[in-house]
Amino acid sequence: MNRPILFLCLALLCACGGTKQEEASHQPVSIQNPIIRGEFPDPSVIEVDGTYYACGTSNDWAPIYPIYSSTDLETWQFESYVFMEAPDWTMGSFWAPELFYLDGKFFCYYTARRKDGISCIGVASTADISKGFTDHGELIEWGSESIDAYVFDQKGQLYITWKAYGLNPDKPIQLLGSKLSGDGLSLEGEAFPVVTAETDNWERGGIEGQSIVRHGEYLYLLYSGAACCGGGCDYKVGVARAKQMEGPWEKYSGNPILTDFGNWKCPGHGTPVSTGSDRWYYLFHAYAKEGFPYMGRSALLSPFYWDEKTGWPYFKTVDLMADSTGGVSPLSIDDDFDGDQLKGWWRWDLASNEPSTRVEDGQLQLSGSLKQEAWATALCVVPEKPAYQVVAELPNEDDHLKGLMLYGTHANMLGAGLKDGKLAVFEVRDGKYTALGKGVTVEREQIALKAQVENGHEVRFAYQREDGEWQQLSVDGTGSDLLKGEFLEFWQWGVKPGLFVEGDGNAVFDSFSLAY
Repeated sequence: MNRPILFLCLALLCACGGTKQEEASHQPVSIQNPIIRGEFPDPSVIEVDGTYYACGTSNDWAPIYPIYSSTDLETWQFESYVFMEAPDWTMGSFWAPELFYLDGKFFCYYTARRKDGISCIGVASTADISKGFTDHGELIEWGSESIDAYVFDQKGQLYITWKAYGLNPDKPIQLLGSKLSGDGLSLEGEAFPVVTAETDNWERGGIEGQSIVRHGEYLYLLYSGAACCGGGCDYKVGVARAKQMEGPWEKYSGNPILTDFGNWKCPGHGTPVSTGSDRWYYLFHAYAKEGFPYMGRSALLSPFYWDEKTGWPYFKTVDLMADSTGGVSPLSIDDDFDGDQLKGWWRWDLASNEPSTRVEDGQLQLSGSLKQEAWATALCVVPEKPAYQVVAELPNEDDHLKGLMLYGTHANMLGAGLKDGKLAVFEVRDGKYTALGKGVTVEREQIALKAQVENGHEVRFAYQREDGEWQQLSVDGTGSDLLKGEFLEFWQWGVKPGLFVEGDGNAVFDSFSLAY
C-alpha cells in the first residue's frame, strides 16, 4: 500500500478568509465571520501581485500548514499545503506559519517540535506556492523553546521576531528580535528584547503571536497575551509601538484592544493588512462559543482604525458585533472513494499514526503503523459546526475492529465498531479501551453506521437495519444511547469525526459522508 496521496479537491475546500501588508484592493471588504471555518489558528497573510495568501497552524495534523488564496479578502479557495510530509528534523507541534515574500520567492517561517522535544523555528521556501515548499531546516534554537516567528522589512533590512522563555520558570516570557540575512535564511548580529510579559495585568505572564506594521512614524506591534487555547483560555490582543525595531517599545496604556465579543471567545494571534485608502483589517483566530471548547479555532476578519490624536489603533464594538454571526456556510462531505486518490479533506495525527491507504474500485483500504502507543489508525475530517451527522458504509468482513469514531487524541476517543459480525460502542480513555456494551450481531453483508453529534462532543451511534430504519446502539447498564465525551477535549485542536481500524489491522470502507 501507498502512503496517502491527496487529491486537493478545490470545490469542496473553498471558504472565505484573511490578509496582510501590501495594498491589493481599494474597496471596503464585506465581512461575514468566520471567513475560514473549521480549524485555522494563528493565521498569517501576505499579498503578492494582487492575490492574498493565508496560512494556518496544523498542530500534529497532516498534511501540514494549509494555504488559501483570495483576490478580494471575501472569497477564498484552498491552494495547497506547505508540507505534505514532516521535515526530517521535526516530530510534530506545527504551529504559527509565517508567510513572507522576497525577490520572487515565498518563504514560510514555522514552528515545529524537534525530535528531542524542543520547539524551534524552521524556514522553507518555494517559487510556486501551489506546489509545496522546500525545507531549509532550523533557523532559530533558543533555549527550551522558540516559537511564533514574524518577519518585517524595515527599509530594506529584514528582521525576525519570536517568542522565547515560554518554558523557563525562572525567566519572564519575552518577544525577541534579530536582524535577518538578505536571503532570509540566517540570523545576523545579536538578538535583542522587544517586549516582556507582565504578570500583574491582563497578559498574565504570557505574550506571543506578534505581528508588525508601520503607520506614520511608528512601528506598531500587535501581540496576544494570556492563555491561548482550550477551556481555560482568556486570550486578548494588545499593542506596543517604537520608531525602530531595536526599540525602545512602549506598550499602550489602553491594552487590551481586542477581547471576547459576540459569539466569539479568546481572539488573537493575527496579522494586520491595509487594502488602500487607509483601510485596515486584522485577520485573527477565535473560538466560537457554540460547541466550545470542543471545536477548533476559526479565522475571523475585522476592521480596525487609527486614533487621529494619539496614533494608537483601535477596534469598534459595532463592527465586531455586526460581523460576529453568519459567515461562510459549512461544507458537507460526500466521499464515495471514486478515482484513485484520497480526497483533500482527510487529515491524520502524524505524531500518533502513519496511515497507508489505497483508493480503488470505489473503496478505501486503510491500514497503518502506530506511534506513541496509539490504539488505532485513524483518518479524520474537520467539522465546521458542533452539530452534524456522519455516516460510513463498510463490508461485514475482516477480523479487526473498524468503524466510526470521535477523535480527541490518540489516547481519547469514542467510537462504534464492527468486528466478526458484531457491532458495539466503545471508548478509549487515557489509552485504555473499554467496550460499552455487549454489542449487536448483524448478518448483513453491508453495514451502515451513523454518528449523530451535538455540542461537538456528545454522540449517538446507530446502524441501519434491513428495513432501512436506524437502530440506536445503546450503552449497557445506562438506559441511554447518548455518549458524552467531555474527556475528548484537547487544548491544541478540536474533536474530529473519522474512520478507524484497530491496531495494525486492515479495513475496507465503501463511503463516508458528513452533513449539517
